[in-house]
Amino acid sequence: MKYNLLLLFLGVSGICAAQSLVQSVNSGSLIAANTAVSVGEIVVNPVNPLQASSGLIGILAYNSATLQVDQFAVTENVVAYPNPTTSSIAFSGKQSLAGEKVSIFDNAGKLSLQQTVDSADSIDLSKLAAGIYLIVFDNKKINSFKIIKH
Repeated sequence: MKYNLLLLFLGVSGICAAQSLVQSVNSGSLIAANTAVSVGEIVVNPVNPLQASSGLIGILAYNSATLQVDQFAVTENVVAYPNPTTSSIAFSGKQSLAGEKVSIFDNAGKLSLQQTVDSADSIDLSKLAAGIYLIVFDNKKINSFKIIKH
């Protein structure tokens, strides 16, 4: 009987101490819309802002994968690069696209820019804000493509 009571007492005290340790180490922090958190930090995102003690608990993770390709084909003989870009898209291959008319649409489908491919076989995107754009050629033999502009 003494042995069983001793095991019970040690078990309960061990669980309480472990729970106390977990609460002090991993208590998490309450995050708001303008709060900055670090990778690996345990956070509580309140479901109801009026109840700070309730919410979804999560660990912030970081994914280093980027959406980028070195080059991609727009015709059988022409490739475009880079994607994503900061200022322009260049074309290279067996044929020149200089003089081809291009329409550039934003992610909502609104026409953002119309221009022609310049003599250096490139399209200047420096006037556009950062975002995702659809490049459509008037010549339907040239494939349309999406581009990410930083």
